[in-house]
Amino acid sequence: MAIAEQMGEVLRQTAWSANIKERLDYSCALFDAEGALVANAPHVPVHLGSMGESVRAVIERFGHEVAPGQAFLLNNPFQGGTHLPDLTVVSPYFGSHTSQAIAPDQAQAPLFWVASRAHHADIGGLTPGSMPPNSRHIDQEGVLIDAMRIVDQGHMDQAALVAKLTSGSHPVRQLHQNLADLSAQLAANHRGLHELDRMLEQFGRERVLSATEQVQANASEQVRRVIDRLSDGQWTKQLDNGARIQVAVKVDHAPQRLHRLQRQQPTTGRQLQCTGGHYSSLCAVCAALSDPSRHPAQRWLLGAD
Repeated sequence: MAIAEQMGEVLRQTAWSANIKERLDYSCALFDAEGALVANAPHVPVHLGSMGESVRAVIERFGHEVAPGQAFLLNNPFQGGTHLPDLTVVSPYFGSHTSQAIAPDQAQAPLFWVASRAHHADIGGLTPGSMPPNSRHIDQEGVLIDAMRIVDQGHMDQAALVAKLTSGSHPVRQLHQNLADLSAQLAANHRGLHELDRMLEQFGRERVLSATEQVQANASEQVRRVIDRLSDGQWTKQLDNGARIQVAVKVDHAPQRLHRLQRQQPTTGRQLQCTGGHYSSLCAVCAALSDPSRHPAQRWLLGAD
């Protein structure tokens, strides 16, 4: 958790925009080799419950191409993103951040991943701020970024990054600010990799990996205890735009799993919808709020992830 907190402090201090420096709309976390959450700082719940999907999207997209000294960028809501202004930077850790120059064919699979997500002031779209109230297609909200490599062998591919941010019919309005904030996110990830180096040097690889498994197992057990206390239920909320949210919860106590959070209302045709990332975050928050012993947030997010 301290690693994620230090990442967040680096991001806050080096970012350009007020969204990050003052409004603190950012999150940092550490993930295992498969993209499952290990620890997070107490940042934004909707980020923390969904970033694991973004890490796994990078793993699925690049697979064995991932090498030391690389970093990846994405904001696609269907790759674990939330809304388009939330840009996620993901970096692999191979066991020694100081050996990032080794050849890709000599690298093993990453031991961990670090990720930072930050709300950029603008990512394009119909209106400044990239949350137009009248949008009917995701392209109208700004630049949509599928998982892409933005750093290779320690060097940022600024040409590819600029080309992406200025593409489409509604490109970014303040390119220099986007680049500055992305540099801050890369700095935050760099701090995370450096602190992982220190941790493995102090405790050893096997001990760190064993502790990771124990934390994840404890998280799963805590979530199962919460589910044991739950019962089936339904809930309805009428929104001011006429839409209605209806949720039915079915609890399966045998494997101790929460099933069928069902949205019984079809999509509204408006700009606000619930993606898989939002759903994962909602499950994590519900588990956290149901815990009377108030365990650290990252443990609940682990189990929900």
